[in-house]
Amino acid sequence: MKKLNLALIGVALMLLMGCSPKIMINYLAVSVPEEGGNRLTQYTREDENVVSPYININQTNGVLSWYAASLLAVSSDGKKIAYIARSNDFNNLYLKDISGGRATIQRTFNRDIMDMCYSPDDKYIAFTERKGTDDNNIYMINSTEGVAVQQLVATNSSELSPSFTKDGKNIFFSKAEGTRYYIWSLNVESSLLTQYTEGFTPNLSSNGTDLVVTRNSKDGLRGEIWMVDIKKGTETLILSDTKKGYSSPQLSPDGKKIVFVGVTEGDKTKPQNLDLYFINIDGTKLTQITFHGGHDVSPIWAPDGKSIFFLSQRGNKEGKFNVWKMDLINNN
Repeated sequence: MKKLNLALIGVALMLLMGCSPKIMINYLAVSVPEEGGNRLTQYTREDENVVSPYININQTNGVLSWYAASLLAVSSDGKKIAYIARSNDFNNLYLKDISGGRATIQRTFNRDIMDMCYSPDDKYIAFTERKGTDDNNIYMINSTEGVAVQQLVATNSSELSPSFTKDGKNIFFSKAEGTRYYIWSLNVESSLLTQYTEGFTPNLSSNGTDLVVTRNSKDGLRGEIWMVDIKKGTETLILSDTKKGYSSPQLSPDGKKIVFVGVTEGDKTKPQNLDLYFINIDGTKLTQITFHGGHDVSPIWAPDGKSIFFLSQRGNKEGKFNVWKMDLINNN
């Protein structure tokens, strides 16, 4: 993605001070031993030009930063995936049926899409489109038919990272206010807007109460994972680190576990990079689940909670991103 797409996080996820030595990454490797034999399946090809989040390592101070919103979505029946691919200088929305022939359909044209999500009934896809340097708005399109695009939210601020509630009646999203981001919701039927709390990349549990978000650390240098009870108004810090940052939390279908993106510190054999992690909603049992030298980002749970879809640089010589699924053998 273009550099301007980092606007969602600004400096919020700048992490891990200190430069790492130059290390060659074996992108061809599909998996590494630390990944415990979890079965991996690739769903896109290198020639599809799958778009990844903006990821950058500052060559002066070694600070790693990235765009936190999800560039991947999965239908509620687990049979279709939505992702962004680049063609003719545009980043458009593509759908792929992964239940059979893996047919690919281009769903939008001549747009600069940044992230997206399915509605619970799979009839619609809400997405963020970049219109200018600081003008990102949220739209919705029918997932299977027609060309009409409905604009849902449009202000002078940037709105990003839409996420439907489980009943499909509301969409949570992030809205920029100066250098800070806040969580809002939009009632799809009434267009009523409601502001909740500070943070970005919102994801609401199936009970409609627990909202997990990314939030800046107090010094603004790292991302933290928080949970907000939107009915009681209580806020709980799930995960924070003095050196590393985290983002993009997604609650498991049973609401007991969170998958998210985090920085893995480099060593003599592997540079610092982005990997996927689990943690229980009470903040216990932090577990790293990917260990490849390339970046792993945009995790999304399969509807049955037994697999994780994500974008990864693995499995090809050039380190291009593709859509992968990891079946979890030990998901306890």
